[in-house]
Amino acid sequence: TTCQNLGGDLAIIRSQDENNFTRDLIRNTQTGQVLGAWLGLHRKTDNMFYWIDDTVLAGQYSAWADGEPSSHNSNEENCVHMYTSTLRPIRTEGEWNDLSCNLSGESYNSIAPVALCQKKYI
Repeated sequence: TTCQNLGGDLAIIRSQDENNFTRDLIRNTQTGQVLGAWLGLHRKTDNMFYWIDDTVLAGQYSAWADGEPSSHNSNEENCVHMYTSTLRPIRTEGEWNDLSCNLSGESYNSIAPVALCQKKYI
């Protein structure tokens, strides 16, 4: 909603180069945090992930962290974020994770991912 109010969308990543660029961009901002930034990738009711432009992720570039996506229930972790801080030994910067779209600041100690917006994909 934040990105759309600004006339854009959440980031779509189609290659390793774009993933690295996005990781570096977030890492170099003052707002980058452990949970990094939301990506324009979400799970639909068919349990498949789609980019904000409705392109299915299956068969395309992805950078899931080991064991991710971890939730296979379409009622739980439907949004995706990119880590921009290392959570050793299990997470690496630039890896993706499925996460609840409705994070509570209290449950995540106010470290929810930031919104990284790009121009609207046409």
